[in-house]
Amino acid sequence: MIDFYTWHSCTRIAFLLIPFLIGLSGVAVQAYLTHRYYEIIISAFPNSSGVKNYQRVWPGKSFRSRCLQVGSTGGFILWPKTHIRQGSLDPKEVRNFPPEIKRLMVISVILLFVGFAWLLIGVALLKLSGVQLGQID
Repeated sequence: MIDFYTWHSCTRIAFLLIPFLIGLSGVAVQAYLTHRYYEIIISAFPNSSGVKNYQRVWPGKSFRSRCLQVGSTGGFILWPKTHIRQGSLDPKEVRNFPPEIKRLMVISVILLFVGFAWLLIGVALLKLSGVQLGQID
């Protein structure tokens, strides 16, 4: 088994920082979507009660509440079947949703997932190899 402490220090730092950089890139894409396309995203669902509910759950015009609304709407867009069956999402509105915005939502989710998965797998591998995670050289 390869000992983590035998790695070059730059390699160790990169291994530990890259999942955060990937995840923060996903957050940056989400922030860009919110800043640039908020009105388009929200106005694309005039008949969908699910999107309207999230607007009530996170009311206001602050960037944080708008970002939460865009994120929850992204969940509706990326996994629509359940919401369509429940009647909280109009299938016609999903079909008419702008594909370039959907692509950015997919990119954001992929970056967040990859960063989180890398972090979990990396920590698990380090723990299994016997590395003390609170230890400083």
